[in-house]
Amino acid sequence: MAPFLVPPQDARHRLFHGRGKTLPGWEGLTLDRFAPILVATLFDDYPEPLRAALEARLIEALPALGCDTLVCQHRHRRPAETRVVHGALPATPWAEEDGLRYRLDFERGQNLGFFADMAPGRAWLREHAVGKRVLNLFSFTCAFSVAALAGGAERVVNIDLSRPALALGQANQEANGFGAADVHYLPHNVFRSWKKLHSLGRYDLIVVDPPSAQKGSFQVERDYAKVLRRLPKLLAPEAELLICLNAPWLDREWLQALVADNLPGATLAAALPGAPGFDEAAEPALKALAYRYVRPVGSPSGARRRAGRAPGS
Repeated sequence: MAPFLVPPQDARHRLFHGRGKTLPGWEGLTLDRFAPILVATLFDDYPEPLRAALEARLIEALPALGCDTLVCQHRHRRPAETRVVHGALPATPWAEEDGLRYRLDFERGQNLGFFADMAPGRAWLREHAVGKRVLNLFSFTCAFSVAALAGGAERVVNIDLSRPALALGQANQEANGFGAADVHYLPHNVFRSWKKLHSLGRYDLIVVDPPSAQKGSFQVERDYAKVLRRLPKLLAPEAELLICLNAPWLDREWLQALVADNLPGATLAAALPGAPGFDEAAEPALKALAYRYVRPVGSPSGARRRAGRAPGS
């Protein structure tokens, strides 16, 4: 474990990614650094002597990592258990990335409100958002929204079922100096809100980053195609998309085929790289694909739009 407990040369958050199966015996452990906090997440029920030795080694490494607090999260327990092993949590803990701050939540559930593996997606969005009307589907705590605003987005619409997640997203917006920006937060089910989303305008850029499985609202194999088929009614005639999938049992080819079958006019522009520190022995669980969209000639949306335009407009 020693090679992973040194300060990284870059700004990565993930120090060790056992889930990538690159170190036999430690597939159930990840280490994340959100200075001054080091977070150890255990997905397997390691024997107590091994857990105690691991905690002691991590506490010893804290000063060299610029940290003073160790948090252990036990994902193998139901419900997941998060406990402070050493030190104390700051009153307001943050993850910092590319000059932006994202609030961390250690109080509710197993997710901290920030996904470090999506750093390349946020960087891509920031580079492509200038002057764009952005729709952030399944927005959770709206990290994509903050990145879009930092990139100069004209408007951002966030939609997610969770009101607490959206509230955290609004706090992120304000903390980064975007309090006066044109941003909407919709605490709704995406599948029941197409009319509302359409009323807020056609979008130049849409982010689709759904949960792989969320009881009662979304199951990736069943529902992803339904989302893609709805997008042409929301997209501007020329637009961009970031299509994401975090499901280890489904590969990138599955996602590309899904887009090809359900979103005519979309052309793959790039497959984004993995985030630093998320080393994988096989294909990464997270897939993030950038697409360009041009509305097909003769499509229903395009025909209605042309029919409604005045001559010479």
